[in-house]
Amino acid sequence: MAQVRRRRPWIAAVLGFIFTGVGHIYLRRWLRGAAWFMAALASSFFVPEAAVEATTQAATTAFTNPQAAQSMTLPIKELLPIYAVITASIIDAYIIAKMNNQLVEEIEQGVRRCPSCAKKIDDSVNFCQWCGTDLDDDLTL
Repeated sequence: MAQVRRRRPWIAAVLGFIFTGVGHIYLRRWLRGAAWFMAALASSFFVPEAAVEATTQAATTAFTNPQAAQSMTLPIKELLPIYAVITASIIDAYIIAKMNNQLVEEIEQGVRRCPSCAKKIDDSVNFCQWCGTDLDDDLTL
């Protein structure tokens, strides 16, 4: 089993905000990060091309002439599918980081988990009281 280390949830969230899926990459969830990136790309197909062009023009103007960019308005409603996917990705990365840290705490405390159903196992038994899986004496998860 790979070594599980603590991760900072806020870093995962900030990285996910900067670029969709990177927060998951920080958590070493490669496929999940790629899936969120692909979901963000797929959500762009539900945005009208005029909204994409207006957003691109506003971003370009913000870099070249910041004062002129203040008067521009973005089509927020049309960009909602992209915003929804990005927000869900940020929340997912944060929650996964918190769950990862909880798992690290359980490992440090010596909590045993069933390899089949992943539920907590009482130390005094050699089987999972939840699913009935027989356990070896040297099993510590």
